[in-house]
Amino acid sequence: MGSQFDRDIDDILSKLGEFGPKETGWQRLRRIAMARIAALGAAIRSLPQAVPGDQMMLAAVVFIAGAFFLRYVFPGFARLVAVAGLILFVAAFAVSFNQLFGSGRRRVRWRGQVIDMTAYGSGYLNRFLFWLRSKLRGL
Repeated sequence: MGSQFDRDIDDILSKLGEFGPKETGWQRLRRIAMARIAALGAAIRSLPQAVPGDQMMLAAVVFIAGAFFLRYVFPGFARLVAVAGLILFVAAFAVSFNQLFGSGRRRVRWRGQVIDMTAYGSGYLNRFLFWLRSKLRGL
């Protein structure tokens, strides 16, 4: 019985392979390259939300300090590390401002998951009323 299923599956797969768009090597390479470029762009766009600005700032300071000590041993490499540290420092500065003022609405997270806080309301009056109701329920 198993061999009948195997033959049916092989027959269906062979029929599917006969018709269908044939993709050339260049088209496949272009599709894969475009997908990777899009993924890199998405990763760069999500960087301000993914990496805290204080950690980036600390890494930039470590890079600059490392470049200071590397300048005696590897002067060319130290220059590259220092430039990378300065670029990272400026990026951390921009990310910290984006995290403070840019997003408009902060996302509340609990254990890595975003929590929808719209049930609590956005104003102080709604928050106070929610707190008051929770205290009255406890009585």
